[in-house]
Amino acid sequence: LLNLLAGRQRTTGPGGAAPLGGSISMAGTTVDVASVRSHIAYVMQEDRLLATETPRECVKFSAYMTRASTPAELESRVEEMLKLLGLAGCADTVVGSTLLKGISGGERKRTAVGVEMITDAKILFLDEPLTGLDSYAAYTLARALKQLSEAGLPVLCTAHQPSSEIFAMFDDVVVLHEGETVYHGPNDQLVSYFARWARCPDDFNPADHIMFLLQRSEKEDGEVLRAVKATWPESEASRALAGRVDALRAKPAASLRDLEQATAASRRIGLCRQLGVLLSREYRACIRNKGILFARFGMSLFLVMLYSWLFAGSARDGDDPAVERNCSPQNFEPSGCSTYFQAHYGTTLSLLCGTMSVAAQPVQLVFPSERPVFLREYAARQYNVVPYFVSKTLAELPVVFLGQVLTYLCSYWIMGLHGDILLLIVISWGLGVASSSIALLFGCGLASAQKVVQLAPLALIPQMLFSGLFIPVSRIPASLQWVKYLCPLRYSMNLSAVVEFGFVKARVEDCERLNDASICRQHLRGDYLRLSLLGGHGVYFDDWLWDALVLAGLFILFRVVACFLLWRRARFVF
Repeated sequence: LLNLLAGRQRTTGPGGAAPLGGSISMAGTTVDVASVRSHIAYVMQEDRLLATETPRECVKFSAYMTRASTPAELESRVEEMLKLLGLAGCADTVVGSTLLKGISGGERKRTAVGVEMITDAKILFLDEPLTGLDSYAAYTLARALKQLSEAGLPVLCTAHQPSSEIFAMFDDVVVLHEGETVYHGPNDQLVSYFARWARCPDDFNPADHIMFLLQRSEKEDGEVLRAVKATWPESEASRALAGRVDALRAKPAASLRDLEQATAASRRIGLCRQLGVLLSREYRACIRNKGILFARFGMSLFLVMLYSWLFAGSARDGDDPAVERNCSPQNFEPSGCSTYFQAHYGTTLSLLCGTMSVAAQPVQLVFPSERPVFLREYAARQYNVVPYFVSKTLAELPVVFLGQVLTYLCSYWIMGLHGDILLLIVISWGLGVASSSIALLFGCGLASAQKVVQLAPLALIPQMLFSGLFIPVSRIPASLQWVKYLCPLRYSMNLSAVVEFGFVKARVEDCERLNDASICRQHLRGDYLRLSLLGGHGVYFDDWLWDALVLAGLFILFRVVACFLLWRRARFVF
């Protein structure tokens, strides 16, 4: 019910699990709740907060995203909200999670309330805010909510078994049984209304008494339950309530549209401000989540040391005059040269494949893990999808780049690579962000982390199959040739080979400028053989610009599609 009233529940179209009948009105005017949900602050049953943020940062983020005020005014408002909710003492402690120690459950719930309240919403909904809290934490939260209601903010929350101290704070009560209203009126008249069926003893909690009455009637005495339900529609309180509703709808508030326009104007936050605030939050999360950061770099370091150990000197041995039967003019032998070429070529591919897996694996679960927070914030219209997605991308780029710097600093000289190290790092970086873009497609398009994990191999295996890693590209069946154009690994392999074997082509071109081609072919037989083998793998030096543009284009294409999928899934929370 609260999901529908708050405009967070999809009612039509794909996933419309709660078809809506009837109408919903605000201030007497029938409205589409999805269009006015920015006026409704909604604290859901599960606290949807980022574990690495502090209560101060959570509230400040919401304020900066929804209030077009000066920084000084926003800071003052944030401090007032923290004091009102009793969060000043823990304002700079991280929220935490099951794996990260943070604030208590009651403090986390009050933080969730503050995040919604700082937006200056016109009504506050809370879904079972007392669930999971101890008695004092629940009382502290209820007292804060009471202060908000006394300040003029309507507060509506669901409560299953509130204590007598908390229940006494309620002004009005709605009692529901299986979706039917059995009472809706002042709290102080609840006991007298139900006294006709069962008198509530003076030392009993009225909430517990009424709940027990309805549950016992359902299990033991259906006649009482039917009488309770039949009495309410005909009661004087019900008729008075219906009269108030009819009077409101007969004279709807003419200022509702003005209220919407005024609120929209006050919340008109520019895209640059959205991007700046989101980006600062992303960098804070990246720095504070040291465990994941160290694990990511640790995995990169482990793989590169393994590759370096396995391929030590493999890029150098093919031209070493001291090695027999290789590609050097003194010791050229066709089969030996081909063997050393494959080892050299495989060295560069091993680094690229490691880059692809290390970059894609951490990203694929980013959106599934943060989807609850994103959906809550997007439903409240705190920001648009594009700034959110761009901030994720900008925060990811330097992390992937640092990983590639670490990879090549640890492997370049051990493997004996020849290409410009900076160019190799940039190419590997391009592959990393393009491969992570494919992983984002699954993360943004699928609803659960389990599905993403199950389909994760689709982001890596097709690239290996259709990029010439196992068989030359020319031998791929014609019916499957089109797949290679969607594989970033193919274009990064070509670029990496152009850079790494550029010394071979340069040596051939220098020789042909000074001598006849036949003389060069006789003297540089190993170089000509390697150029021929590169052509068999689909590597052509003149196509480097095309390969670079396609690699960048695939990165942009996959990111745009992933952003679109995220936008499609973000309109409703449920």
